[in-house]
Amino acid sequence: MIETAKNPFSAMEMWDDTMVTVNEGDEKKKKVDAKRYRIRYLVGESEDKRFIDGGTEDVAELTEKTIFLAPSVHRLEGDPFHYDHSRVESISGKARISEKTKQLSRHPACEDHKTIEVTFESPGVECCAMSKEQADKMHVPLQYMAGYMLGKSDGVLKVALSKTVVDNGTEYYDNIHLIPESAIKQMSCLE
Repeated sequence: MIETAKNPFSAMEMWDDTMVTVNEGDEKKKKVDAKRYRIRYLVGESEDKRFIDGGTEDVAELTEKTIFLAPSVHRLEGDPFHYDHSRVESISGKARISEKTKQLSRHPACEDHKTIEVTFESPGVECCAMSKEQADKMHVPLQYMAGYMLGKSDGVLKVALSKTVVDNGTEYYDNIHLIPESAIKQMSCLE
């Protein structure tokens, strides 16, 4: 592992209550309660103030906080950090934010940890328009991704960006990324 630029965005775990359909035995399908967890980077927040008619001569003030979260961020050498604006999610309401999110802290070294941040060379990250000469000088960008570590085998790290946990404790993972260990530049634990 090598030293890379520190990711300025903090990781957060967020969750929602949901219902999922599971097979029970010989194809008996049943709906059960579950929680869907996702790890995202906090890329922005805003505070909106609205005025509403309170039914009296006074106008009431309503303030609402919104946070914006992205699944990953990337960085081209010499450029600032970027993220895909089309994949940004938002959560609104102070109560919902405090009840349905948790700030995660980075720890530099980790072994067998369930929640990680991985920095790796990712040729799949698209860039901007440039000349042929500029493109020839470009390097592979680094991508920073936080998720649930599923394991390492055959030189490949498996990381899921979300998981669903049903009432009986069974976990199902999705948005799974397969990352060659040779492309990994740095890993850290998230707690």
